[in-house]
Amino acid sequence: MISGKIILLWVGCAGASFGAWNTYHGGAALRGVSETAIPGKLELLWRYPAGGAVYNTPVSDGLLIFFSAKKGALVAVDLEGSKVWEKRVARTNDAGAEVSVQFEAPLACGGGVVLAGSTRGVLYALEAQTGEEKWRYDTGGIIVGSPNFLDARSVVVVDQSDGALHGIDLKTGTLLWKTEGVERCDGSPGIGNERIVFGSCAAALHIYGASGKHLKDIEVGGDGQIAGGVALDGSLAFSGTRDGNLLCVDLEKGDVVWSSDESEEQTFSTPAVTGAYVIYSSENGGVYAVNQGDGELVWKFDTGGTPSSPVVAKERVAVSADGVLFVLNLADGTKLWSQEVSDEITPPGLIGGMIVVGADDGTVSAFGAKE
Repeated sequence: MISGKIILLWVGCAGASFGAWNTYHGGAALRGVSETAIPGKLELLWRYPAGGAVYNTPVSDGLLIFFSAKKGALVAVDLEGSKVWEKRVARTNDAGAEVSVQFEAPLACGGGVVLAGSTRGVLYALEAQTGEEKWRYDTGGIIVGSPNFLDARSVVVVDQSDGALHGIDLKTGTLLWKTEGVERCDGSPGIGNERIVFGSCAAALHIYGASGKHLKDIEVGGDGQIAGGVALDGSLAFSGTRDGNLLCVDLEKGDVVWSSDESEEQTFSTPAVTGAYVIYSSENGGVYAVNQGDGELVWKFDTGGTPSSPVVAKERVAVSADGVLFVLNLADGTKLWSQEVSDEITPPGLIGGMIVVGADDGTVSAFGAKE
């Protein structure tokens, strides 16, 4: 088992540090890539009973693993799957009854804080080691996309209803700035090179500076609504669209560099960007690897289901489809291993040499190599 004594790098790194998985798709740039290695064939290391369905990818600061379960539970376990703390969050409804807060947005963690966005538009910040609430911030809307870390001092979150971006002080929960709404936004912002980038139902990418200054909008045309996360690599942004395309966009020039149109079904997953390849999935069941330089197809793998956002650990690709977890060879897409976990599982997180997934049966499972 991996030791809990792990050096944690700041979340602003392009990829997740060893052991850490700060958002549902790795580091702040949402590239979905980890330097940790995973074996081609995995074994179940542990399974934690969460007491409610887990619909979003577990995240980790390299020391603890955090996830949300149905009925308002936020949970932290250690790397061996033992509970460290559990916090149930409730609110009072209009009838005066206490009801559980629902967390449909993926969690994020870093800088000693766990961030959880609710369907009522409230962002909660908890102390990572204890679960104690540090602050809460009300966007006045709905949060379904992941909050993300702008730097060591501030975080951002998007209001789904109008696509307004909120910049919030990480220490106090105070609003630093807020942008005008652009259009409904279901996805998560990627952050890199002091730019914040997210897509919307306006079939466009929206680019902001670190202080919330609007820099530009890049229209992608067609039926190109963007409802997934945007992965960043330098000046390039990668995102899927409703009409099935995977786009590579130059943020400096404001141009679409290439478009991969291998699928005609919705492509709302967040792509994994390795430098050589871009790995993405579509609702037609396919997982695709294309060259990052020109978008040419390298390989395709048919999951037989509806695949989630794929992630990459060195020479391996991990992806879930419905309730099955797959490990593929990065070079050619060959299936190395698969395991049915439940009827429905989350996109995988790469944490400390393990693949960690939540499930609709109320469990969180970690797969890896036994010592």
